[in-house]
Amino acid sequence: MARVSQPPYPPPSRPEPRPERSGARVEPPYDPASPAHTTEPAYDPAYPPQPTGPMAGSAPVPPPLPGPEVSTAARVGARPRSSADRAALTAAVLGVVGLVLLVVGLSLSVLGATLWSAATAWSVFAVLAGLVALVPHVPSRGGLSRGQAWQVGAAGAGGLALFWLLVVVFPGGGASDRGFVLTLATALVAGGVWLRRRGS
Repeated sequence: MARVSQPPYPPPSRPEPRPERSGARVEPPYDPASPAHTTEPAYDPAYPPQPTGPMAGSAPVPPPLPGPEVSTAARVGARPRSSADRAALTAAVLGVVGLVLLVVGLSLSVLGATLWSAATAWSVFAVLAGLVALVPHVPSRGGLSRGQAWQVGAAGAGGLALFWLLVVVFPGGGASDRGFVLTLATALVAGGVWLRRRGS
């Protein structure tokens, strides 16, 4: 039999290049030997990729800077001074000034003699009575209640008034300068005790 020869296969046809679009960038074929081609770096878990552009969504708002704190609560101890406080302060001032005038009056000399030398016992009694009259003006009051402290102060003012009557008025010394100072001192001490009673 005669062998029938087949025609050779046609060579494979190359794909026709696609027409380039206007403005489209044509990537060159991959060539490992080309120095212009860059390869992607390998992923390293120890150094995760960091974002290089703005994150999606709104940026976080930074916390506000600390400013001066303004307290709206009521301030402790900052209260307006009441009339009772003013009366107590006035009473204390009257008592102290009266005691100072009492010492000054006892030290005044009449006819070359002071009451310290002429009536030493009465002078000491008057000073002690003036000090006792200041007990209601002391903040601690020696552990006494307000009413008890006022009673002690009233007793001191009464003792000073007794001294004024027996030593200053009855002997006729009220018309002298010393009598005037001692009378004013007795009035101030008694007035301070009276104001303290009204403020209590």
